[in-house]
Amino acid sequence: MALQIAQNNRDGQQLVGADQGKVEVYVLFANTTYRTLDLYWVCERDRENMYLTLKPFEEVRVNTFTTHSWLFRDYYTGERMHVRSQRIFQPIRVRVPKNQQSPDQLVDVRSEVLIHFPMRSLRENCLWLVARWLIRTSNAPRRIIHGYHIPSTLKQQLLSLLTCIESYSRVAGTRRRR
Repeated sequence: MALQIAQNNRDGQQLVGADQGKVEVYVLFANTTYRTLDLYWVCERDRENMYLTLKPFEEVRVNTFTTHSWLFRDYYTGERMHVRSQRIFQPIRVRVPKNQQSPDQLVDVRSEVLIHFPMRSLRENCLWLVARWLIRTSNAPRRIIHGYHIPSTLKQQLLSLLTCIESYSRVAGTRRRR
């Protein structure tokens, strides 16, 4: 990505009130997965605030602050995606010289943030695939899991994933309707 000089929406106005002292940061979130993702920003008291939904390979420009953490979840399952192999993205201000003749004059640039699939073990991959498949194809996935002839630890992990996915679907559904 070529460097983009960032433009804010305030035309030189200073931040006031609660925003005073915060450093504005300009990012381009890029979904590099084949999944639809929900983007959340976290500011005070670790409350997740749904920002928007990003389709596969879609990008969005966001003006944020260094005090805002960001996280990314699969739209359907709630599974956390990563940025630079981390579950939480903390924005940092990126500035470059305006031109070679005046290296002291710095301008803000928009940094590209690549959202990617988390690194998982083969076992974790298989568990997620089975859980997602069961949710899509069955009205009673728990009954099916209990009928599987697999170790009880795998059954417990599958049931835990189902609970996680169902819980996220309920919570995300109410957040999306707001």
